[in-house]
Amino acid sequence: RTLSSLAVTGNITSANLTTSAFVINGVTTGITAAGTQQSNATALTTSINIVTTTNSGTGVILPTAVGGMMISVINAGGNSLAVYPATNGVINSQSANVAYSLVAGGRLQFVAGNTTQWYTLGATYA
Repeated sequence: RTLSSLAVTGNITSANLTTSAFVINGVTTGITAAGTQQSNATALTTSINIVTTTNSGTGVILPTAVGGMMISVINAGGNSLAVYPATNGVINSQSANVAYSLVAGGRLQFVAGNTTQWYTLGATYA
């Protein structure tokens, strides 16, 4: 049998996933960074995030980490972007709750190793 469509609102747990076409991730464009601290930064809600408005000192916050989760952040704004982990989270070897500064024009992938640790991969700067 062939399954032609499936809608799931929770998580799917499986072994390997093989596809003969594309894996399509959620994308949010036109994001405006907000706040100057972790508690009032703009929450990211999809796998691919394009931030177009970055007033000085503003930021976004990653979701609560799940081991294996990958979040891409593209800073298409004119200022550096503060990218915060979720509460008690860590990015690379920084202290808990400290933002990673993504320069204007920067593109970066954040990969979760567990429920609190994020690592940055593939930095590309304009």
